Amino acid sequence: MNTDTKTRMTVDEFVTWCDARARQWRPSDEPGWELFDGEPVMQQSERWAHAQVKMALYHALFDAIRQSELPVEIAIDSLGVRTSDRDLYEPDVVVFPAGLIAPDDLIAPEPIIVAEVLSPSTTKLDLTTKLAGYSRVETIAHYLVLDPDASELFHYRRVAGMLVPPDAPATGALALDPPNITVQVDNCFKR
Repeated sequence: MNTDTKTRMTVDEFVTWCDARARQWRPSDEPGWELFDGEPVMQQSERWAHAQVKMALYHALFDAIRQSELPVEIAIDSLGVRTSDRDLYEPDVVVFPAGLIAPDDLIAPEPIIVAEVLSPSTTKLDLTTKLAGYSRVETIAHYLVLDPDASELFHYRRVAGMLVPPDAPATGALALDPPNITVQVDNCFKR
């Protein structure tokens, strides 16, 4: 018999909980949180290599979006992606359609691209749990996984309703369609 009486949160309850916590703390003091199967999990601090690659990826995608003049937006470390009623992940970078988000929103609407930079403490989670969760979000066409130690980018593409793993790391020009932008893989690692 299961004697666990802990109530698991829904995404909506979690967002309210996070908002209340943020009001109690100065924003720089409050850690980031994600929701896994209804349970809040505090995000760990990042290594400098992680932060550098995340910023390089953001700039590479931002520049490609700006050059394309497409109606999409990009966020770094700030918006969650709802993958189920009890799961909300905060990717390192997320790209989504413009005009669908309000200033106070905490969840990316209709994400197209999500990206995670691997860390020793999150690699297994990023390649299993988060991959499965992101696969459930039909609007996600691309899941980018970056390894800062090996300077490798793995591009999971949506094929027949699933995010399919690559045969090898991406190199050269990486076409991301939708939304119809191209980034140079090397630019995602420039520090």
